[in-house]
Amino acid sequence: MSDLLLTQEDGILWASINRAERGGSISRALADAYVAAVSRVREDSTLKGLIWTSESPRVFSGGVDLKTPEGMAEAEVGPYRIAIVRDMLDATTACPRPIVTMARGRMLGLAFMNALLTDRIVADETASFQLPEVRIGIASPFAAAIVESTTSKGLAYDICMSARAVPARELERRGGPCTLVPADQLREAAVERLETLAAMPAEAFGYMKRWFMSSRLEAMTAALDHSRIPSRG
Repeated sequence: MSDLLLTQEDGILWASINRAERGGSISRALADAYVAAVSRVREDSTLKGLIWTSESPRVFSGGVDLKTPEGMAEAEVGPYRIAIVRDMLDATTACPRPIVTMARGRMLGLAFMNALLTDRIVADETASFQLPEVRIGIASPFAAAIVESTTSKGLAYDICMSARAVPARELERRGGPCTLVPADQLREAAVERLETLAAMPAEAFGYMKRWFMSSRLEAMTAALDHSRIPSRG
């Protein structure tokens, strides 16, 4: 069975992570399927947009799959994982059509970064968001740039430096792109949000989306450049 289940309903393409046995981790195959789904939305004008979600009610996604493909050299592992991250985020940021994240359960790492770059996160009370990188010894200005450019510097500092899980209610209260709804209204609310965005004239919506995304892309590029600067001493 596919790592990403695709269904179409009333003009909306649903892309649902289907890796509960691996904690919803984002594999190469899952990332490729997501990129293909976003491309389908871009190319098919009969589709209203895409809703990204997970089959698991407890863990939306644990982030990038850390399992090393058999036979891969150690030197290739880092670039391999970075490519998964970049391909998925590039697809999201380049899409001129609406993408809504329907969130429940825990969302970590790449999944959280990608959700922040969609047009809205619609979540229930079970949803929480976390960037645990610093806790495991990974410095990620790139992740910090995404959080800061989509929320605020103060919230980005808190999320990235504490590595704690932030409940959906707090993310919404502190200005994150999140709408909290009761669990029994989650699907309906996600559809309503996407249809509201899809009802806008496509050309104008895409133009404005590119404008808002431009500052986020600049911040992400600056973070990558900073990461390449050799440390002194």
